[in-house]
Amino acid sequence: MMKLPPLEYTFDNIVLGWREEAVSFAREHGYHLIVNSDQRPFQHFVGYQDIKSKWYEGIFDLGMRSLLPIPFSVQTVGLNEEGRLKVVTEGNTKVLINFKKLHIFDLDNCGDMGLDEVIEEYLVHDMFDITAGSRLGRDIVWTLQDSFVKIVEFVPSNRIDRNTSGDFKDIITSSIISAADIKNFDYSDTIIRILLERKFKEHEIKQPNGRNLKIKHSFRHAVKSRFHTKVICAGELDDRITTHE
Repeated sequence: MMKLPPLEYTFDNIVLGWREEAVSFAREHGYHLIVNSDQRPFQHFVGYQDIKSKWYEGIFDLGMRSLLPIPFSVQTVGLNEEGRLKVVTEGNTKVLINFKKLHIFDLDNCGDMGLDEVIEEYLVHDMFDITAGSRLGRDIVWTLQDSFVKIVEFVPSNRIDRNTSGDFKDIITSSIISAADIKNFDYSDTIIRILLERKFKEHEIKQPNGRNLKIKHSFRHAVKSRFHTKVICAGELDDRITTHE
């Protein structure tokens, strides 16, 4: 089988990252963006709602302006011996990019960059389905003190068809968890479920028949919220690289 040569591009400025900050920066300055992770910012949409998000709007705008040279599915990113950015996609397509300036927002799937990313804290969203008693009708938001769980919000459920009134609710919790504790049981969804059940009793939130609400954990979404980069190369960092933390 004939081996195809890598694709080659030349850009003055490249933005490397996947978070909203990277997308907004590339969009504002008209720079090409390499999305180096399949992670996405947390969003909760109900079926009848329009998807309105700075991230999705930014990605769409960059795509329309031909500023997304690699359509996602990035497997690895690094600098080759010639100082060019080498990107390999999940389909094993190799892309070489000549550049004058590289703006790094995220180091996901990166190697041979002379940098390492040290994550200190995560922003964690846990989704709980209310399996009995979900028709609460009213919006409820709790802001918690002295807890790693910061916000508890009853949101319109997207599991129930025709929930156009938003009366049927599920629960999203927002937490700040250190990197050291992210896999600790004391910060798990089980502990959050116990906390929620205590809050239901404290605020006397019950089903219409007087029974307790029943909830089930659906999924957890965790993204880094506080981090920094450190230089790990033996010499000086390539002066074409700028980090944005």
